[in-house]
Amino acid sequence: DEHLEYDETEDPLPFDFNADIIEVADRDYALWYRDFSEDMSKYSGKKIKFKGITGLNKKFPENTILIGRHVMTCCVDDIEFKGLLCVLPEDHDEIKNRDWATVTGCINIQYHPLYTQEGPILFAEEIEKSLPPEEEIATF
Repeated sequence: DEHLEYDETEDPLPFDFNADIIEVADRDYALWYRDFSEDMSKYSGKKIKFKGITGLNKKFPENTILIGRHVMTCCVDDIEFKGLLCVLPEDHDEIKNRDWATVTGCINIQYHPLYTQEGPILFAEEIEKSLPPEEEIATF
């Protein structure tokens, strides 16, 4: 009778959660977003840097965009945009809809009219246009 032992330890995240700036590599966006969405409060006050595609909407307040990635969980049918509301810094390059950009900023969980409740907002300190990642769709 063999005793099966299950490994209870969680796999370490592929980025340093305790770094001054959590740098999320292109290949790790889906893993980061899943961790983030499971417990957003632990990211409140954290600085993060990642590459994403921008979304602009005329209904958004001035200097507010969406930034994130399209994430595929298992198949093409389930691709969804996973991103954050982002408040841009005063002096930023002109950002257009569907630009790829690298953003560095601080996540706060607070009320925003677009959420109609508390939600995560990335207060960008820097945002620069960038080339798309090798794989535009983030996967696990």
